[in-house]
Amino acid sequence: MIVVITIAVLVAAVLGWFQLRDRISDQGIEAADTCVEGSAVLTVAADPDISGPVEQLATRFNDTAPVVRDHCVTVQVRATASDAVRAALNSGIDNWDVGALGARPGLWIPQSSGDVEAVTDRKAVDGTPRPLASSPVVLAAPSAVADALNAAGSSWADLVRLQREPQALGLGEWGGLRLAVPTGSDTGATTLAIAAIAAGVRGDPTTALTVEQASSRELVSAMSELAVTDTGASATSASTTYDALAALENAPGPDAPIHAVPVTEQQLASTDSSTLTVVRPQGPTPVADHPAVVLSGDETSTRAAAAFVEFVRQPEGAQLFAGAGFDAAEAQDAQAVAAPSGPVADALLAVLTNPVLPRRATVLLDVSESMGTAEGSATRLQNTVRALGEQFERVPDSTELGLWSFSEDLGNSLPYRVDVPTGPMSAPIGTTPRRTALESSATALTPKTASHSAASLLAAYRDAVAGYVPGRANSVVLITDGPNDDASATTQDLLTDLTSDAARPVAVNVVMIGNNADASAFTDIAARTGGTATTVPTSDSSQFIELLGKLLY
Repeated sequence: MIVVITIAVLVAAVLGWFQLRDRISDQGIEAADTCVEGSAVLTVAADPDISGPVEQLATRFNDTAPVVRDHCVTVQVRATASDAVRAALNSGIDNWDVGALGARPGLWIPQSSGDVEAVTDRKAVDGTPRPLASSPVVLAAPSAVADALNAAGSSWADLVRLQREPQALGLGEWGGLRLAVPTGSDTGATTLAIAAIAAGVRGDPTTALTVEQASSRELVSAMSELAVTDTGASATSASTTYDALAALENAPGPDAPIHAVPVTEQQLASTDSSTLTVVRPQGPTPVADHPAVVLSGDETSTRAAAAFVEFVRQPEGAQLFAGAGFDAAEAQDAQAVAAPSGPVADALLAVLTNPVLPRRATVLLDVSESMGTAEGSATRLQNTVRALGEQFERVPDSTELGLWSFSEDLGNSLPYRVDVPTGPMSAPIGTTPRRTALESSATALTPKTASHSAASLLAAYRDAVAGYVPGRANSVVLITDGPNDDASATTQDLLTDLTSDAARPVAVNVVMIGNNADASAFTDIAARTGGTATTVPTSDSSQFIELLGKLLY
């Protein structure tokens, strides 16, 4: 009897426990269904390109009556330019401008991972962003230009040459590429395209660029050339990508100021253009991957954002994105161009908006006896050679430089010597790279005797006029520390003999070290040719180096 009673009690206890558990569970579900913690709104800031399908998915998600941590969650989507959110996050997570941008989002869907890389406040991002839908960056161009680019098998790196050389496309009246580089409020496609161009020039497209590489002579030169079209007009503008697309579609002929613009394939498809064609440059492709970025916040917000991301990444979401012109997130090319970090993108765009334009300059250097005067730990000539060496290393490959020296005793019948003839930095002297030739020739110079600056300047000026290159700043840079010592060819005679050519303007820029008795005449010569005349107290100064940088770089 005792055993039977014990068993009955145990069975009753077990059954009672199961009933209690089920009741607690039912009560929990009932409490959750009634949202005992109230309602919560998840704000999603989505790039305008993808905001449409995201908003449709938010409606479907809301229809499921989602509950997160006893909160009834409603998702609201706001189309917001990626750069606006990025700038706001970089100003500080607690400084969100509600008046200008609306409620602070818990989820951000920018155009590309590059936008995320540009967020300097890493505490603003919770977890690892996950791509939702991708679209490759391509070029939009009229069919004639597109056909020429495709036929030539052009890569991203080739665009620099095609931008620079008027007939590189072989299209006659069309001229050069005339690639537009819009830097307005939707710079995503532009940033990814220039990163692809820079990576192609560097020769390693799939490894992310560093700031040091973006600031290198090679890339500064390439970006500077890309910034100016073959007509001499600036390729950059404050317009948006869609503005540039509209301008190109409205004027797609040979005389148009632009012939191509970087866009995502989805952007071009959304415009339903009938006059523009897609061009996919060869090699690794830059991709706008539209990552889902959960932003730091309370636990309800971050969990709600994560739940919505999971919902969006389901097959139904992928189908909706495909219908809007996007590729699946997983369809990205494994060899895609690495998205640039914020500092790298800023460095590339800074050169584009302030390009180092190629110039043609002949350096005419005084090697008279007084240039052996000590200033600091070296002589004036040694200081000058060192300062020039910095510029020889910095200037773009497309710049043309030459080096002449002058004094009374140079071992020939002339008061000057052409040490390195003026030509492109990319063109070697025989088998010697021009930079090396300039550096070694300058280093080998030694002080001689008297200064014969007047006759030497006249010869260098006439040579510069004869070798004039249109579309560039053409100049002679005279560096001297004393007056002209040649009584047979005075600076006053030079003022009479030197006649500027309006069709081939060459500026004479005079750099005088210390006091110069001919300063007034040199100033008049510079003014007559549209140049400058500047006196520096000593060659051993940063002022001297900076001045040469302005005249040669």
